[in-house]
Amino acid sequence: MKTRIAVIASLGLLWVLVNLPASLARNIIDSDQISLVAPNGTLWQGSARLVTALGIESQIQWRTTLWRPGLDLTFTDNNSTLAGRIEFGIAAHRFALAGELDASTLAPLLQRYDIFLPGTFTLNEMTVLWQPPAARLEKPSSLIWSGGDLRYILANRQYRAVMPPLLAKVDTNAQGELEARVVADDQDEALLMSLRWKNSGHLYIGVTRRMLRLANYPWSGSEPDSTLIFEVERGLTQPAR
Repeated sequence: MKTRIAVIASLGLLWVLVNLPASLARNIIDSDQISLVAPNGTLWQGSARLVTALGIESQIQWRTTLWRPGLDLTFTDNNSTLAGRIEFGIAAHRFALAGELDASTLAPLLQRYDIFLPGTFTLNEMTVLWQPPAARLEKPSSLIWSGGDLRYILANRQYRAVMPPLLAKVDTNAQGELEARVVADDQDEALLMSLRWKNSGHLYIGVTRRMLRLANYPWSGSEPDSTLIFEVERGLTQPAR
């Protein structure tokens, strides 16, 4: 009799664990930076609307895998689709992400800086190793923008330029910060722009004279093309103005 009760109790506990609601994921994920809206399914396999403090939103789906402990993730928004995976470790956690990101998904963030652009960003697989309190790339990665009709506002004036495709080479620098060097392509390594996610949590942006020429900005100086003309640093979630 005791054995039968133990078996029934074990099966009942297993049923409860298997059917834990997806809403419990909020206790793990929700913060000042990201939150889940209207979660569906279970804690192990479900979906929700992912809302970030950057103004970027997407639908997220997750599925737990047991043979390789971790989560398979899919992010979708209009024409954007990113596939990712999180694997939890004792010393470090591994997060991999790759896919296509439509510019419309980034529009809420870019509009804070009065930047309006079309096209698609293709992210080659990027694997981040998170070993608290620092994160680093497992290996260099890249992000390709398809180019198009760029519009932006500076000093209350609107500018426009038809941009070629651009390549961002992403790696971890000597200070342990995530850094992207924007160049024309693999054959033209001349720096156009530098973006750096600093250990302070702020984003650094450096723009060269060469980039200003490409973006059709009327700069009157005579500096070499490699000179950094504009440099700015601010928190990502802070308003641009």
